[in-house]
Amino acid sequence: MEELGTHIVCELSGCNGALLTDVECVRDIMVCAAHEARAEVMEVAFHRFMPQGVSGVVVIAESHLSIHTWPETGYAAVDIYTCGTNTQPWKALEHIARSFEAATMRTTEVKRGIPAAPGEFTHIVRDQEQTLVTAVKSA
Repeated sequence: MEELGTHIVCELSGCNGALLTDVECVRDIMVCAAHEARAEVMEVAFHRFMPQGVSGVVVIAESHLSIHTWPETGYAAVDIYTCGTNTQPWKALEHIARSFEAATMRTTEVKRGIPAAPGEFTHIVRDQEQTLVTAVKSA
């Protein structure tokens, strides 16, 4: 299977709420995650909502990393999409989960841009997984 990109959708639960509401912290974690994935950062845009929550995106040469946080519930929605074979999106996600002190992460991986017919593309969804972040920490 020759896909053009990997798209990971992740639900992080049990995160440190203080970290999730600090826009500078969230930005730094996401930019560092892009570097962990061996991606080239092009643009960075983050916004803090009142009374809480942060949304942001790190545009990378290979696509993007985005996050939306709900500090009051310890939840973060993370989206990582990378193209090509040089990046490691799972390393980025592991960094994000550890940095926000998540208790669990649920992921769905989509292999995108798979040739289906001449001039047409499709995708394949990998079943959702739940991972205890402590298992990621010790790996």
